[in-house]
Amino acid sequence: MSEKGQQEDVLHALYSCPKLEELWSLNPLWNHSSLKQTTSFLDLIGNIFTENRDPTFFPIVWALWKRSNDLRIGKACGTLGQLFSQAKDRLREFAMHNTTMTSAMQRTLAQWTPPDNEHYKINFDGALFQADNCAGIGVVIRNGCGQVMASLSQQIPLPLTVIEVEALVARRALILVQEISFTRVVLEGDSQTLITALKTGSHTLAHFGHIAQDIRYLASSFSDVSYTHVRRQCNTVAHSLARRAILSPFLQVWMEDVPLELVDVLQADFQSLD
Repeated sequence: MSEKGQQEDVLHALYSCPKLEELWSLNPLWNHSSLKQTTSFLDLIGNIFTENRDPTFFPIVWALWKRSNDLRIGKACGTLGQLFSQAKDRLREFAMHNTTMTSAMQRTLAQWTPPDNEHYKINFDGALFQADNCAGIGVVIRNGCGQVMASLSQQIPLPLTVIEVEALVARRALILVQEISFTRVVLEGDSQTLITALKTGSHTLAHFGHIAQDIRYLASSFSDVSYTHVRRQCNTVAHSLARRAILSPFLQVWMEDVPLELVDVLQADFQSLD
C-alpha cells in the first residue's frame, strides 16, 4: 500500500492508507477524520483503548495484517469490504463461547469500588473538544466510604493526542492530592495505555513520556501510590467533570463536594456499593 516508493510504517499499512479509508469509514468511531490527530500506530491503539471504542477494531486490524501477508505470497484474499462483517462474526462467535466469563467480568468491572480505609482513591479522566480547540480534565478524590474529599474540573489547550490528555489529567490529579496532603493513594483511570506505562515505568511512548516521568516524580513524594485501570462505566464522575470543563475556561475545585448537577452521577456510584 506504500505510495511512490516511500517506506511504509504500521500506521499507514493498517490504518491511514487512503485505500483503507472506505473500510474504516464503515464505523464513524474509526474514520480518518475522527482519529485525524493520531501520529503512530501505538498512539492509535492508545486512542482506541482510552475512548473504549468498538472492539471490532482489533479483529479487523488482525485481518488486514493477514490479508497483506497473503497478498505478498499470491494467496487468494477477500475484498476489504468483507473484512468488516467477518470481524463482527469472529467477535460474536467469541462472545457466544465466553458468555459466562464475560458476564462475570462485566459485573466486577462495571461499578466503582472504594479504596481500603487507609487510602484515598483518585479517579481522573479527560475529554476532547476539538471544535473548540481545547480539552477538559476531571478529577475526584474519595475515601474508603465513598465520600468526596475534593473534585476538580479544568479546561486546557488541546494537546496533540488523546493519551497526552489522560497523562496531563493524571499529573494534575497528583498535584491536587499533594495540595490536600494525602499520602496514601490509588490513582485510577480508564486509559489502559497510561496505567500500564505508569506501572511498568515504560519510556517508549514519546508523546507522553515526559509527562509520565513527571507523574512518577510526583508519586515519589507519597508514602504509597498504586495505579489501577477501570472501564469508563467505573469512572463516570471524573468523566462528567471533564465534560463539564467546556462550560468555563477557569480552574474549578470543590472541597468535599461535586458540582450540583453531578450529584446524581455520584449517587449512582454509592448505589453500586450496596
